[in-house]
Amino acid sequence: MKKPISPCFLILFLLSFMFCESQENKKPEIIETPKHFKILDEKEGDLDKDGVFEKVIVYDTEKETDMGTERQIYIYKKNHNKWELWKKSVGAILPSQHGGMLGDPFQGISIERNCIVINHSGGARQKWHYTHRFRYQNNSFQLIGATVNFGSPCDNFYNFDYNLSNGKINYKKETSDCINKSSKIEKKEITRKLKTLPTMANFYPGNNKFFFPNSETIIYY
Repeated sequence: MKKPISPCFLILFLLSFMFCESQENKKPEIIETPKHFKILDEKEGDLDKDGVFEKVIVYDTEKETDMGTERQIYIYKKNHNKWELWKKSVGAILPSQHGGMLGDPFQGISIERNCIVINHSGGARQKWHYTHRFRYQNNSFQLIGATVNFGSPCDNFYNFDYNLSNGKINYKKETSDCINKSSKIEKKEITRKLKTLPTMANFYPGNNKFFFPNSETIIYY
């Protein structure tokens, strides 16, 4: 003779089922990759300081340009546990062949202190590296920091660090003479605030110029 099922067991079973069901419902919706796009990198982090993580995805679009395939940044927010496209940028990630002899210039993204940080590098004998930092403010992602390193062995090497939020610039130029085994370092610290900060929506790395006062030096960031 079969024993009757305990009411306590039934209650526990139902509660367990309801818990599993609620956990399933809490899983965020999978983001569908746009047709012909390929994911290059993705990160999650709180970008607008609301305590909820956003998701940043860098796509290769397979759209051909003069410098290889175009890249785009999509930023998603959660709405009722579903991912929705919030912001989009074309240009902040360099095309696939912009790195010259070193190939693809895109080195990856990260989210640090509520900012999107983008790294690129490239070149041949003269190598270069860009780091750009974008923070969400004034209803857009604005450039708040740019660091540029470029140069060649046994020649000149430049470091340019620009805090666009407060306008402070640290610049260093190191000249190396490998034959005579000597080097010379030149440093500058100046302040240059912009009236309007560049936004990620229309930003292109390396297309922005900084002119040093009383100097022929130009830095492209």
